[in-house]
Amino acid sequence: MHRPVSRWLSFPPAARQARAVVFCFPFAGGGASFYRAWSPRVPPSIALCPVQLPGREERLFERPFDRMEPLVAAATAELLPVLPGRYALFGHSMGALIGYELAQALREVGAPPPAHLFVSGAPAPPRAAEVEPIYDLQPRERFIDALGRYGGLPEEVLRSREMLDLLLPRLRADLAVTGTYVWSERPPLPCPITAFGGEDDATVRRDAVEAWGEHTIAAFQTKFFPGAHFFLSAAAPHVMATMVDALA
Repeated sequence: MHRPVSRWLSFPPAARQARAVVFCFPFAGGGASFYRAWSPRVPPSIALCPVQLPGREERLFERPFDRMEPLVAAATAELLPVLPGRYALFGHSMGALIGYELAQALREVGAPPPAHLFVSGAPAPPRAAEVEPIYDLQPRERFIDALGRYGGLPEEVLRSREMLDLLLPRLRADLAVTGTYVWSERPPLPCPITAFGGEDDATVRRDAVEAWGEHTIAAFQTKFFPGAHFFLSAAAPHVMATMVDALA
């Protein structure tokens, strides 16, 4: 059971004893529950703190962000008062770019840097424009077809008009966060970066994942796993093991 700190954050009970807290940011359409399922798989030395953005799960009826800058400004305000002595950031796809921008924003306000930035299924920030934006595709059927190619929605959702009516506006907003994202050049981060990728990801090229190495002055490594854009579901145990080793 996680202990709510705010609408955005909930800490597992063991967080106070942990050597590092990992703040986890969702992919487009995803919520905190995806990462809460990881908590039993990490040792007591690591505490996972999923970040719940507006517009999903228990925050379903709150207006979601559709641009990166206000999202990161709000996330920075939420995290600053509760930053532990040692923390890391993890995000998949949209969440990876949020994690990077948050690390830069925290540096700009003088906060301690993360011990590590873990990014998954995302191009390095200057390469984000290489991923074709789909958030504004019309008519609705074209947008649904594009979502199907990403592979992130279960078939039962794609076949349910009622569920799609509920989810599509929020998915469009999430995808607009990355689809309108423009990288602003800043110095490389002082923390190590580990970038994960899918060997069969047709939306994020391998060299775009490897380009994350240009955004740190510390250690950098990449790990690629079988699967397409949502390789993370099957690769989660290996990703967590890499995180635990990096933070040991």
